[in-house]
Parts: sequence; C-alpha cells; structure tokens
Amino acid sequence: RTYPAYLLFKPGMIITAILLIKYWIANNRLFKKINNETNTKYFLIFGVGSAVFLILHSILLGINYDIDLYKFLRRFVLVGFILFEIIAQSLLVINIIKIKEKIDLLINKKILILKIFLVSILIITAILSVPILNSSEHARFKHALEWNFFLGVVSFYFLTFLFWKRTKTPVHTPEGA
Repeated sequence: RTYPAYLLFKPGMIITAILLIKYWIANNRLFKKINNETNTKYFLIFGVGSAVFLILHSILLGINYDIDLYKFLRRFVLVGFILFEIIAQSLLVINIIKIKEKIDLLINKKILILKIFLVSILIITAILSVPILNSSEHARFKHALEWNFFLGVVSFYFLTFLFWKRTKTPVHTPEGA
C-alpha cells in the first residue's frame, strides 16, 4: 500500500483483527453456555492465533527489506494467518454440527450447509494452491488466487451474520379478538 492508503488500510486491518478476536471469544462463550462446560474449544485458540497473525501481517506491510529472513517472516506470517483461519473456521463448523439439535430453532440450516461448503472449498483450494504458490512464476495468478481466497475467508463471517435467525417475540392478542 502506498501513501495515503496505508494510513487507513493498516489500522483497518488491526481493527478487523481485534474484532476477530472478539468474534472467536464470543463463540467460545456461546458454546460453553450451551453445553454447560468450562473447557476452551480449539477454534478459539486457532481463531485468536489467526487474528494475531493478521496483526503481524498488517505491521509488516509496506516495509521492504531485501533480506531473505525478512521475506521468509512475511510469508510465514501470511501462511500462518491462512492456516489458522481455515482450521478455526473448520473447527467452529464441526462444533456447530455437534450441537445442531440444541440450537435448531435459532439457526438457518441452509446457511450452515453453505458454511460447510465454503470451508470445504477453502481447504481444497489451499491444498491445490501449494505447488503454485511455491513457484516463482505466475505472479498475476497468485495475486488473483490470494484475493479470491481472502474473499472466501471473509464470506464465512458474512454467512455467520445470516446464520442466526432473529427471534420474534410472540404477539399477544386479547381474548376474543
């Protein structure tokens, strides 16, 4: 990113990462409440880890050093974000499937199927992309792949918005009306 775009982009990514941490903590609390348990779900660890990697990635953006260790660190942080995010999303979906009967009236089952499909596509895409991303060729294809992949990752959170049904308070009508 160039000036002045990075003045908004970097803080925006850090704010997004902080919101992701809140998202994963809220999901963990929800599961604890539904299952009456105290143990932490693994999706929390991977979700918060992905947000930490995103913060590190945003800090490293725009800094250019021609040092191999620095280039490796940038790639490592980006790959860490991607892997932790996919693992967190997968574990969350698996845990939702496990408690589906308990939350049946509160969720949209079609959106759950879309979330399962999306996470599956992300996993398959990540696995198939490794040889391409590891090569030094196809720069434009890699950029397109990265942006589309991140669009898929972000779509998971939009599907979460659609996943929970709004509860309607019952309307009480007077007798005989």
